[in-house]
Amino acid sequence: MKRVAIMCRVSSDEQAKGYSLDDQRERLTQYCERNNYEIVYEITEDHSAKSFNRPDWNKWMALVKGKKLDVDELLFTSWDRFSRDLLGALTMIKTLRETVHVVPQSIEQPINYDIPENLFMLAIYLANPDVDNQRRSIKIRGGIRQALKQGRWPRKGVFGYKTERDQFGKSILVRDPEKANLITYIFDEALKGTPQVEIRKSLTSKGVHVSRNNMSKILQRELYAGKITIPADDNEPIKVIEGIHEPLITESTFFKVQQILFSNKKSRGKSVPKYARLRDDFPLRGVLKCNECDSIMTSSFSKGKLGNKYGYYHCNCCKKQRVPMGTVHDAFSDLLNELTIRPEVKKLYTKILEDQLGGSQNENKNEAGKLRKKLEEIDKRLVLSQDLMLDGKIDSEDYIQIKARCTVQRDEIKHKLSGFSFNKQDFSKYTASGMNLLSNLPKTYDSAPTKLKQTIVGSIFPELISFDGKKCRTPKLNPVLSLFASIDRDLQKKKKGQPNSYFRLSPSAERGGFEPPLRCRKHAFQACAFSHSATSPWYYSVPPPDHYRDCHL
Repeated sequence: MKRVAIMCRVSSDEQAKGYSLDDQRERLTQYCERNNYEIVYEITEDHSAKSFNRPDWNKWMALVKGKKLDVDELLFTSWDRFSRDLLGALTMIKTLRETVHVVPQSIEQPINYDIPENLFMLAIYLANPDVDNQRRSIKIRGGIRQALKQGRWPRKGVFGYKTERDQFGKSILVRDPEKANLITYIFDEALKGTPQVEIRKSLTSKGVHVSRNNMSKILQRELYAGKITIPADDNEPIKVIEGIHEPLITESTFFKVQQILFSNKKSRGKSVPKYARLRDDFPLRGVLKCNECDSIMTSSFSKGKLGNKYGYYHCNCCKKQRVPMGTVHDAFSDLLNELTIRPEVKKLYTKILEDQLGGSQNENKNEAGKLRKKLEEIDKRLVLSQDLMLDGKIDSEDYIQIKARCTVQRDEIKHKLSGFSFNKQDFSKYTASGMNLLSNLPKTYDSAPTKLKQTIVGSIFPELISFDGKKCRTPKLNPVLSLFASIDRDLQKKKKGQPNSYFRLSPSAERGGFEPPLRCRKHAFQACAFSHSATSPWYYSVPPPDHYRDCHL
């Protein structure tokens, strides 16, 4: 006697019919009675057959794969009850037959697996429901697109609105009296510059929970301004039209909030990694890398036998380097002590920068004048487009697109204009401050708070620092300091491109031991901090003023 499992399945949209599952169960039971089959398991599902990620199916597969259930065949009425995905069904049939030795079979569309030609019929049986699904999906997408073109919202309801039916039986968004005012409150607070986390806390105090992700979606949803976005397809570009629903905020408020969000996103930049968080005891945390694997080192305290705490920089990646905090800090102080500037070099460099700034300011004035003319032209276009819309020569959809495009262009030009506000007086102040800092760099670094220490380190060393057991080293130095380091008081005595008699460049070669090092190892080519001699490409070049200002030097 064959031991079989039967499967009865309906899609979620068929649940209202009420009799489909009972009908399938009855037909499968009668078939088993006629053929003297023993039913040992029943799968009953109300999930879509687009995939096999269904709760009851997964439960049945776990029993069969774990050999907790002995089954010869899996019976169902038709192949569309088994699956409506052609590729997924073929893969699952192979898994059932070859892995768990269960034969899937339809009582209405039987397949003889011993006859190779029957695979053609199996492919047809499985392809029909897949094609039907895809055709139905195309019709649904077409209907949704047509509803959007009519200014309707056929999708899932959104916070602040309720979905109802109009006199034609079509869906329409209606203002939710309980939540619509909250949308206005959210946009008003965002317009004031209130952080989203504070807005969410305020809503929570009112008994309304809005997740961080949903808050961002709310602030970017043009639906609240009365607009409907029609996504682009193969034949039509993206469009923004007027919806037939009542707007909860003005168009002006929506666009202003978008500009605030864009500015905040631009100013945030990359988030600070955990290892680079400020810590007074370890100012080099986040900028010191392992000398073995080049991973960024972290830091911590260890307790000795007598209960004393000792600070260490250590690598959590390869775990091969662990150096005392004091040793690294002393080596870094020695590195800073070598950054000396002669008064005549300081005076000459300042003069060169001032001369270059004078020429740059004239060019900036001409460029700023051109940008202001472009800004005036954009403002004229906006006024003209408003008149055309009022005269009925263009519709509101075209006006919205024109305004959105012009708004982006105006913001870009204003951002460029803000970069020309740096004047000679400000430059002289930054130059004097930076030169004074460099003249007393070790002393300034020692007395500075941790945040300023990291700023100084980041300005001087654009790449990470490593400690080889004796000295702190880095493959690259700020071009300004590289220039100063080459023109020191011992320049005439330098040997083989070395900046001075004390400082020696690190050779650009891999570290080795008794045997030649393998190329597959992660040895980095490292150079000493002052690795750029007078023969470097930038030796006779002068960094631009804005770069000088950004580095705070």
